[in-house]
Amino acid sequence: MGQRKKPYTPKAFESTGISNDTSANIYGSMLESPAFKDLSKNQRLLYIYMKKQYYGTRKPGRDFPEMEQLKGDDLFYFNLGLAVKYGLYTRGNHKAFYKDIKAIEQHGFIETVSNGKSTKSRSIYRYSGAWKGWSDTS
Repeated sequence: MGQRKKPYTPKAFESTGISNDTSANIYGSMLESPAFKDLSKNQRLLYIYMKKQYYGTRKPGRDFPEMEQLKGDDLFYFNLGLAVKYGLYTRGNHKAFYKDIKAIEQHGFIETVSNGKSTKSRSIYRYSGAWKGWSDTS
């Protein structure tokens, strides 16, 4: 039998050490891609917080098991409330938030599955690899 791989233990400079801490892996090839470089600094930071949702948070498929289109590990929740909680925007700056979401989507990092803006509920997004083929003429 093979040995089980030990889970990664964050270094002291990476985490406060709380037990339910999550990471947001971002690879160099993404950081150095034309699509990521073209995003504004706020949009890049917003994407990093969206990526945090990938690990350690409840997935839409768990909340809606009967909906086939919501099954998948590449789906996540995000909304203005979370962005405000993370200190990225204020409630009064919601236009900038939605503009930045749209830019992240246009650059191929996410796709909107369900928009919760009108119902003031959490929107559901899917991570996308379309950024790899993005160009500024897209």
